[in-house]
Amino acid sequence: CFQKKSSFLIVPLYRYYNPKIVDHFYTASWTELGNGKDGWKLEGVQCRIMKCKASESVPLYRYCKSGLDHFYTTNIKEIGTATPGNVGNHGYKSEGITGYCYPVKKAGTIPLYRYWHPRFVNHFYTTNAKEIGTTTSGQVGKYGYKSEGITCYVFPN
Repeated sequence: CFQKKSSFLIVPLYRYYNPKIVDHFYTASWTELGNGKDGWKLEGVQCRIMKCKASESVPLYRYCKSGLDHFYTTNIKEIGTATPGNVGNHGYKSEGITGYCYPVKKAGTIPLYRYWHPRFVNHFYTTNAKEIGTTTSGQVGKYGYKSEGITCYVFPN
């Protein structure tokens, strides 16, 4: 990525939902799903992330489990691989890097919370703590989603 001195490219992280398979999908690439297709419905821009690595930022890795669940993390150890196409822990296949975010709060950033629904085998990510109603790791909030803490820090929409 080419970056101007003292600036970095911040891009939207689009949020989609597919009710047929009960899965949320996030991408920084509008061309992947656009306004929605193949059962995916655009829910809007979740937040903004960096397209390129900036000082102190970390990759936000994307994984998919047999078309059932998309999983995003900054911690390679959770799945065990970051190589696109490789299958790691729990049957999740690496789909590469979605973008970059911060592992700790920086000026102008907000938390991206991660939730898990075991019955629907669905991870859900949001910057709006009111959507699920809890940010305490381990607590179950609305719709049966359990908080798994903060994935990373991103820029508000």
